Amino acid sequence: MGSMKVLKKGDFLPGGSVCTELYTKQPDWQIWRTDRGFALVISAGLLEDWMEKGQVEPGFFLPMTEDLHAAETQNYEIISSAEFGPYPETGIQAMEIARAFMRTRQADIKASLSRAFFLPQLPYLLSGSGAGETERDPWTLGSWLTGGVNVPFTDKKRMLSWIPGMTEDLYQEIMQGLNWEETAPERIREASREENQTFAPAMPRRERDPSKPFLLPGREKLERFFRERIIDVIDREDAYRRMGISFPGPTLLIGPPGCGKTYAVEKLSEYLGWPVYTVDSNSIASSYLHESSRLIFALFRQAEENAPSIVIMDEMEAWLSARGGTGNMGQAHSEEVAEFLRALPSLAEKKVLLFAMTNLPDQIDPAIRRKGRFDYTLEVEMPSKTELVNLLSFLLRDIPVEQDLDLSWVAEKLKGRPISDAVFLVRESGRFAVIQEKERIDNAVMKLALDELNRESNNWKKQRIIGFQ
Repeated sequence: MGSMKVLKKGDFLPGGSVCTELYTKQPDWQIWRTDRGFALVISAGLLEDWMEKGQVEPGFFLPMTEDLHAAETQNYEIISSAEFGPYPETGIQAMEIARAFMRTRQADIKASLSRAFFLPQLPYLLSGSGAGETERDPWTLGSWLTGGVNVPFTDKKRMLSWIPGMTEDLYQEIMQGLNWEETAPERIREASREENQTFAPAMPRRERDPSKPFLLPGREKLERFFRERIIDVIDREDAYRRMGISFPGPTLLIGPPGCGKTYAVEKLSEYLGWPVYTVDSNSIASSYLHESSRLIFALFRQAEENAPSIVIMDEMEAWLSARGGTGNMGQAHSEEVAEFLRALPSLAEKKVLLFAMTNLPDQIDPAIRRKGRFDYTLEVEMPSKTELVNLLSFLLRDIPVEQDLDLSWVAEKLKGRPISDAVFLVRESGRFAVIQEKERIDNAVMKLALDELNRESNNWKKQRIIGFQ
C-alpha cells in the first residue's frame, strides 16, 4: 500500500470532528486527536483489506476523498494502535482493549494482533497485516496496556500495579479467556532478552600500528586524558593491575553540540582499531518505552562478545532522562535507569569501553552522574583560538600553503563554532585554490572559503527557521 495524503490541523472529518493534533502516521493510516476524541484515517487499500476479511461493515469508515476514509470517536473515547498508541490512560480504556483483544483471539486464532487497532465502537480489534504470532500475544497485550513497557501480560504483579484500574478479577478473566498461564519471573527476564537481535559495528576490528602515536589536534585536553587514562592503562594492563587498577570504566563527556565529543572518541576508536557500536536517538529509538532499552542491552551483549570493543552512546539524555514521573510510566522508566546502572560494571569487566555523551546534562538522571557510575566525567568546551590554530595546522600539514598564511585570524573567526567547520574550511580553501589555478593555499582563498562557510551556515539557519514555523 502506498503513502497517502496526510491531513492537517483544522481539517474537518466526515462525522463533524475537527483535526487538532496528529498523533502518529504510517504509509496507509493516521491517528488524529480531534476536538471530540480521536480519529483513525485510513487509505482505500487498507479499508478494502479489512472489508474483504469481514472486519468492518460498509459505511463504518466514512469517505473523505477517493483514497481517504475516517472513523471518529465521541466523548473523548480513545482509538489505539497496539504498535504506536495512543495508549490507555484510564482503567476503563485498558479494560476495553483487554476484552477486545481476548474476544478477537477467541474468534480468530490466526489474526495478527501485534499491529492491531482498537476502536471503541467495535467489539473486536482490527487486525494488522501478516500472519498471527500467538506466542507473542502476552507481550503485545502487556505492552499495549502499560503504555509500551516491554513486559508480558502474564506478569501478574506488574500488570496489577502498572495498569490503571486493573483488578484481580479482570486479570483472571483475561488470562482464562486466552488460556494463558502466569509466567515465572526468571522466564520473563529470559524471554525479554531476545538474543537474536544483531548489530553491525560501525567500525570493524583492525590491527593497530604501534609506531604511530595517538594525536587529537585541536583537543589537547582530551588527547592527554585518552593517552593517560585510557591508552596507557590498556597498553600496560599487567602493571596497572598490580596497582589495583583494572580496565578503564565508562566515561561521560558533557559539552555543547560541535565541541568535538564524538570526533574525539571516533579518533580514539580509529587508533585502537577495536570494533565500535554506536547508539543514538535515531538508531535505537522506539515507540515502545522499554523497547529502546532492550535494544541497547542487546547491543551491550554483542559488544561484550566481540570485546575488546567500544560503545559510543550519543544523546544519552534522550534515553536516560531524569526519573520523577508518576504511575506506570514513571515506575517503568525508573526500572530502566536502574537496569542501566546495574549493567555498567560488567562492561568494564568484559573489556568494553563505554563513552556516553550529552549536551543536556541537566536532563540526565542524577544517579547516572554519581561517582562509581562513570569513572570519569569530562566537561568538553568549544575549542579555544590556540586549539583551532593547532587543528588547522594539522589539517594543512600535507597541503601546499603560502609561507605568509596567517591562521590566527581564521581561528579567531572560528571560535565558538563546531570543529567540523574547520574541516570544511580547509577543504573549501583547497577547492578555491584549484579554481583560481593557484599552487598553494593563501590568505585570499581562505577568506573566500570562510565566506562560503558563512553562507552555508546562514542557509542552514534559514532552513531551520522555516521548518519550525
